[in-house]
Amino acid sequence: MNDLATTSPAIRVRHLWHRFGRFDVLRDVSFEVAHGEIFGFIGPNGAGKTTTIRIMATLLEPMAGRVEVDGFDVTIDPDIVRQRIGYMPDHAGVYERVTVREYLEFFADAYRVPTAGTSYAVVDAVMELTDLTKLREKLVATMSKGMKQRLQLARTLLHDPKVLILDEPASDLDPRARIEIRDLLVELRAMGKTVFLSSHILTELADVCTSVAILERGRLVVSGPIEDIARRLEASTQPQPQAVEEPQTETGPKTVRLPQPQVPLRTLKLRVLAPGESVAAILAGVPAVKRVGPGPASTVLVGYVGDEQTVATVVRVLVMGGIPVVGVEPERNELERIFLEVTRGEVQ
Repeated sequence: MNDLATTSPAIRVRHLWHRFGRFDVLRDVSFEVAHGEIFGFIGPNGAGKTTTIRIMATLLEPMAGRVEVDGFDVTIDPDIVRQRIGYMPDHAGVYERVTVREYLEFFADAYRVPTAGTSYAVVDAVMELTDLTKLREKLVATMSKGMKQRLQLARTLLHDPKVLILDEPASDLDPRARIEIRDLLVELRAMGKTVFLSSHILTELADVCTSVAILERGRLVVSGPIEDIARRLEASTQPQPQAVEEPQTETGPKTVRLPQPQVPLRTLKLRVLAPGESVAAILAGVPAVKRVGPGPASTVLVGYVGDEQTVATVVRVLVMGGIPVVGVEPERNELERIFLEVTRGEVQ
């Protein structure tokens, strides 16, 4: 057993390069994914996301750099890496002339999952987890796109991998199927799995991801926890304070005063069962709240400075003031804001 597996990140990418012909698809990409995270890998088409994922899944060798999964190098120890990952490619096909149970039993045998005689307890457990038990005798050919995606995810779980690498798992799904996949990913994280998730549907990633990496034209633009990235962006866009000299007075020498930097104003959209005037009156005593006004569809927009703790304070003050709060959401998704600020919309 490699001792690094207990101390290393779930995924570590260092100075990764890859090219097709003379075209650099990946250019010095480095990031880490901690154990137990749902990590969003974001970028426009052609940014290099799938190439990175194929290298992680041991399907492609990097031309330069190093990729480790659970402490094992994907080039040096590919067999061990394959035991630790569950890989679900984008638009992967399924065998359609078999039932759900036959499909999973086939792959259980392929993974050499231990079975007691003809009993496939692992298959039963995976079908229950992915809500496929009632469909066990259903032909794969008759299943919807969402059901097939769940079936593929069930297949990746058969050998109990520590790290799931999913390339666009919600692609082409209807809203209900997307919600089901999202809820399942949250449940898998609660079970101790690490989920590496590639997608371009930012609103869905923001709901489940703890950290992200944004790729553009083969280069890593930014990576880390969403809140940390947002704070770094805000700090970088604040004007540097300029020293202001105050004139000398009779009582002493002149002094230098540093003005406070301007803090960007955020907007919170609230759905409340009360008039906007009542909300404004109660929030008047919250220093972080700078403005309150009407919003679209009978909502109330609250302009504030601060972080999620400020949002919690706003909600608590309203509830204690007798205002029923039925919905709280940012005016713009935080991940969308980050993506628009750090990328330029360029394609290779």
